[in-house]
Amino acid sequence: MAAKRIQRPESPESKSDASASGPGITPTTAKMPRQLRERIAKRAYELAQQRGFAPGQEIEDWLQAEREIEAGPVRNTPPDNPFDTVKTVSNERR
Repeated sequence: MAAKRIQRPESPESKSDASASGPGITPTTAKMPRQLRERIAKRAYELAQQRGFAPGQEIEDWLQAEREIEAGPVRNTPPDNPFDTVKTVSNERR
């Protein structure tokens, strides 16, 4: 007796999607707060300006700006500062 084949509905994950955001998420459907988008756009513009607006690096500028904004402000305190309340790998070993 042959096994009965069951047709399963296609899931978004089963379709090929070249989007960097993953299946089913495209820049037109992704939601980003307006203020965050503006901060990233401003920083991406600054990065493009620093390299003389040479074409072909727009996506890299945007992604670099996202990383910088997501990481937050640069901290200038040494890791062994006794007043530093943020735990990092370097100051947890004490």
